[in-house]
Amino acid sequence: MEFSQILFDVKKRPSAYGLDGGYREFVAFINGANAACEGRLLRGFSDFLAGKLGAGENLYWALLVAKIAAAPEPVVSPDEVLGAQEQAVIDCLFRELLEFLSRG
Repeated sequence: MEFSQILFDVKKRPSAYGLDGGYREFVAFINGANAACEGRLLRGFSDFLAGKLGAGENLYWALLVAKIAAAPEPVVSPDEVLGAQEQAVIDCLFRELLEFLSRG
């Protein structure tokens, strides 16, 4: 199964993958998938996201996603993503990741 198909399923049914549906858990799942692929899955993802922001090439991709979703509000840490903002950041995560994966 393609990873993009798995992403659709993970977002739709997080509990089927042992996740609670929170941003941090999705980030952990995606990091695990990346580790299983020896880093190939997300290679270039931070640069892709930083290009959209116009800055942040040295930042963690999970923070960049949060910054894109929360703009123009500042975000210093992915741990700041809570409440109503969390769903917007989750939607942004899956949208950006699927766009990135479709490029290559």
